[in-house]
Amino acid sequence: MKLLWSVVTLAVGVTLLAVGVTGLRAAGAGTRSEFVRVGGVPVEVVVPTGDRVRRPAVVVVHGYAGSGRLMRPFADTLVRRGYVVALPDLAGHAANTRPLTGGNAIDRETAAVVGLLRARSDVDPAKVALLGHSMGAAAVVRAGSADQEIPATVAISLGDGEAAAVRPGPRRLLLVAGALEPGGIRATTREAGRVEGRRVVTVPLVEHVGVLFAERTHDEAARWLDDALGHRPERAGVAAAGRVGGGALVLVGALLVLATAVTAVGRRGRRPGRSGRSDRSGRSGGSGAPGADRLVWLGGAVLAAPVVGIVAGLVLARVLPAPVSGYLVGYLGGAGAVLLAADLVRRHALRQDDSGQATGGAQVHVGGQGGARSPVRAGEREGAGTREEAGTHEEAGARFRSWAVAVGVAVAATVAVVVPVHAGLTAMAPHGGHLLMVGLLAVAVGVVIAGAQTTGGPLWTVLVLVVVCLPLPVAAGVGLAPGFLVLIGPLVAVLFAVYFAVVGLAWRVGIPLWQTVAAGALLVAWPVATALPLG
Repeated sequence: MKLLWSVVTLAVGVTLLAVGVTGLRAAGAGTRSEFVRVGGVPVEVVVPTGDRVRRPAVVVVHGYAGSGRLMRPFADTLVRRGYVVALPDLAGHAANTRPLTGGNAIDRETAAVVGLLRARSDVDPAKVALLGHSMGAAAVVRAGSADQEIPATVAISLGDGEAAAVRPGPRRLLLVAGALEPGGIRATTREAGRVEGRRVVTVPLVEHVGVLFAERTHDEAARWLDDALGHRPERAGVAAAGRVGGGALVLVGALLVLATAVTAVGRRGRRPGRSGRSDRSGRSGGSGAPGADRLVWLGGAVLAAPVVGIVAGLVLARVLPAPVSGYLVGYLGGAGAVLLAADLVRRHALRQDDSGQATGGAQVHVGGQGGARSPVRAGEREGAGTREEAGTHEEAGARFRSWAVAVGVAVAATVAVVVPVHAGLTAMAPHGGHLLMVGLLAVAVGVVIAGAQTTGGPLWTVLVLVVVCLPLPVAAGVGLAPGFLVLIGPLVAVLFAVYFAVVGLAWRVGIPLWQTVAAGALLVAWPVATALPLG
C-alpha cells in the first residue's frame, strides 16, 4: 500500500510538472525578449514576434524587493496587444549589482530606460508610457511629472505620499490598489486620485503582491494605456496569472517528487521510536516532547531569544550591504544562538550533576579476584580486533550516508522551491552582494533551526520556531525592525511552512531531524536574500 501511495504521488508530481512547464511556455507565446543594459541598468525588452513596425511602448518598473521578472506578466498582456515593453532591474535588485541609494537613483534609471525605448526604431517615441508598482509606482509618478511628454502613467499600490503630492503630476494617471493592501497605501492612493482627470481603481480580494496578478488590474491598465495612446489592440484579453499559475504547478509538482524521494530514502533507515519516553538529558522518544527539566530552560531561552535577536538585527542591518536581509541575519542568528547556548548550559549542568553522583557512590570492580584480569586467548583478541575494525568501517559508512542524505535533501528541497519561483514569479539568481547575503542568511536560519531542534521532536521544533519568530512583525510595527518585514512576512511564513512539511515527512520515514537543517536553511534563505535589495 505504501509503495502504491508513493507511485501515485510521483505520478501526480510529474504530471503537474509537465502541465506547469506547458503553462509557462504558453505564457510567453507570441513574444520575444532582448536583454540589454542602459546606464548600467539590466533591461529585458519584450517585443511581439513578427513584423518590426513602430509601436507604442511601456516602461514597467518593479517595487522594493521585486525585479523585472516579477513584472513580466504585464509584458505578456501588453505585448500581445501590440506594445513594446521594457522591464528594468532597479538598483540593488536582481541582476543590478549597484546598491539602492534612494529615489534619485531610481529616477535616473527610469529616465534612462525611457530614453532607451524612444531611441528604438520599432518604437514611436511620442507613445512611451509608464507603469509601476509600489516603490516603482512612486518612481513612475515622479518620472511622468518631470517629463510631460510621457502621455500616460499607471501607478499600482502607490504608498509614497511625497510622490503622490508632486506637481504638476503625470498627464494621465491611473491609480490601482488592492482592497487588502495596508491602510496607508489605500489612503495615499485615494488622496492622489482626488486630482481631476485621474482614475482610482480598487481591486477586490487582493493584497500588495496579488494585485499584480489580478485580471482586473491588467484589464484596467491595458484599457487606460490604449485610450491614452490612441492604440487599437492587436489582440484582446489579458495574461495576468498564466505565468504565476504555471510556476505554482511546477512548485507543487516538484514538492511532490521531493516527497517521494525523501520517503524512499528514509525507509532505508531506521524508524525512530514512538514510545514517548525521555531520558535524563531530556531527549525524547517518538513523541518529541521535552522532559520537565528541559521545559524550564526552554521557557527562559524562548523569552530571551527575541530580545537578543532584535539587538543583533539592529546592529547587522547597519553593517551588512542589505539592510532588511541583514536584520534577518542578526535576528534569526541571535535568537538561534540563545537557544543553542541554553541547551549547552543545561547539558553541562546535567553532566556535573551526574558526575557528582558517580563520585559519591560505590565503585564496583569487575574482573578476577583482587581486580586481576582474566587471561584472554590470542584468538579471542584477534577476533575482537577484527570485529572492532568492521564496526569502525560500518560507522564511517553510516556517517557518510547520513551526510549524503542531509546534502541531498538540502539540494533537492532548494531546487524544488527556487527553480519554480524563478520561472513563474521573480528572479532567483543571486548576483554580487546577494551571494554573500544568501550565505549569511542560510547560516542564520540554520542556527535558529538547530536551536529549535534541541527542544524536542518535530512538533516542538515547529512550535519554538513560530514563537521565536512571532515578535518580528511586532518589532516592525513599533520601529524596532524594518517596516518592510510586515509585507514579506507571509513569504517567510510560506517558506518555513514548506520546511515544516519536509521535517514532518522526514521524521515519519526515519530521517533524523538534524539531516533537515541544511534544507531549511537554504530553502528559506535563498528566496528571501535574493529578493531583498542591496543598499
